[in-house]
Amino acid sequence: MRPEEARAEAGRCARCGFCEAVCPTYNAVRARHYGPRGRLAMALMALDGMAHDRYVVESLATCLRCRACELVCPASIRIVDVIAAARSAIYEGA
Repeated sequence: MRPEEARAEAGRCARCGFCEAVCPTYNAVRARHYGPRGRLAMALMALDGMAHDRYVVESLATCLRCRACELVCPASIRIVDVIAAARSAIYEGA
């Protein structure tokens, strides 16, 4: 997924919270930046070049890519693909 596609996809999040109920890392840690909604916000930061923050990198790195969040997302956001694009942006320096 290209960065501009990832930004648009993340921007469709209505912040309903359905995804957090099924996210294993959010349920283990109970910190917003470790849940899908928080990761979408962190992904936008990474895509905008603000990946120097430790929380951005940790948040995106701890996604298990189980896609449970995508199964319950009423907007059918490709959350894992957005996270992958953001991780690429961090490691490629985009």
